[in-house]
Amino acid sequence: MILPGKHTKLSKSILNVGSLLLDDLNDKQTVSLLWDKSRSHSEIKTFERFTLGLDLLFILNLVDVNNQGFLERVRK
Repeated sequence: MILPGKHTKLSKSILNVGSLLLDDLNDKQTVSLLWDKSRSHSEIKTFERFTLGLDLLFILNLVDVNNQGFLERVRK
């Protein structure tokens, strides 16, 4: 379910959800604002898939929360 494979299409994987979230996260924003922007994607649809994708991005250290509580991309 996280990665695409024999029985999971790329569009249904959490990896794809994470990539869509990264595309929507161009500047600092709240979780609520990111949810409002990204829930229109047919691959995300539910808050559960949104949180799983966001969790994956945190685990991979691609997003972080700053001191003011805003999400931002980690620039390396």
